[in-house]
Amino acid sequence: MNCPDCGAAMQLMGNRRYFRCDHCGNFQFHEETGDGVSPLGQPAGIDCPVCRTALQTALIEGEPVAYCDHCRGFLAQLDAFGRLVQKRRAAHGPDEQVTEPFDPEELKRRLACPCCHKRMEAHPYFGGGNAVVESCEHCHMIWLDAGELAIIERFVPHAHHIEQTIPLAQILEPKTHPQLGSDVPVLTLEDLF
Repeated sequence: MNCPDCGAAMQLMGNRRYFRCDHCGNFQFHEETGDGVSPLGQPAGIDCPVCRTALQTALIEGEPVAYCDHCRGFLAQLDAFGRLVQKRRAAHGPDEQVTEPFDPEELKRRLACPCCHKRMEAHPYFGGGNAVVESCEHCHMIWLDAGELAIIERFVPHAHHIEQTIPLAQILEPKTHPQLGSDVPVLTLEDLF
């Protein structure tokens, strides 16, 4: 696909199903990203770390974010993002998981934090889901590109079910072993079933 603005070839952005022009920075979205952003229309006072345009205030599931209406990425405080993921995951089941791997090239991207301008760390989202996010340890902020929230929210952690155990001492009765004597518990198959 070629960029409608400059004609250069556009690159598919990982497993998020949209295109970016490396030449002019244009984005092409063929479908909604699924992030559920509700822009509030007020400037956030910081610039997008990807395309350098002004971020706007917005809400996702009632949680405040700073949203870029050009590249559709957003910046959120880590604690607000945790609540957001929890709310969104509650609406999904394990059959909806996105299992496509992320593009390892995304780990090489270098973004500056819009708040402190220090380098953000690019890493796989550790809460599950196949997405690379950028976070600023200093400001406690996280940046997600368009479509990454939709991938992360569809990772539903397995609820581990642990069978109740019966302590071995309760099922063993002391039996006399012909060679070891009477003080040693002897386990037989009947004791286990």
